[in-house]
Amino acid sequence: MAGRPPGRGKGKTGSRGRGRRRAKNGTAAARGATVPAEREFSCGGVVVRDGRCLVINPVRPDGRTIATLPKGHPEEGEDPPTAAIREIFEETAVTARVTARLGDVVYWYQRDGKRIRKTVRMYLCAWVDGEPVADGFEVSGAFWMPLERALKELAFPGDREMVKKAMARKRDGR
Repeated sequence: MAGRPPGRGKGKTGSRGRGRRRAKNGTAAARGATVPAEREFSCGGVVVRDGRCLVINPVRPDGRTIATLPKGHPEEGEDPPTAAIREIFEETAVTARVTARLGDVVYWYQRDGKRIRKTVRMYLCAWVDGEPVADGFEVSGAFWMPLERALKELAFPGDREMVKKAMARKRDGR
């Protein structure tokens, strides 16, 4: 395999390394076993109203306050756009409607020593009714933030990318 360092080519199935991580010396994984990753799926949206987007401050175990977009897990049998709208309403009391799919944000995190691959399906949403009110359980703050400011202040790169895509669609009239 020209151009690849030794040991970095694809395995027979072509999926070498996907959903797996290298283990530390002394563990079963270091002796040849691999540690599979769990997968998680959520849905959310960039709700746009008058040049602003809906932002939340989720309650975090570490007590930090961050700004992010509303999102959450679909319920059994619920399709992603419906889950996004429900989560937006549950977290903020704002009613919205999906106008377009923006894309998926994929990232990794750890929970209870397990590696999680999370995919968040994001939608561009139009405001329909209501003013932001935090649910007080999962969310400590809910508010409108100017889109330009959100590009700088949202905590996660994937959220900032979705706001950028939402702004491009709004500019193009889509």
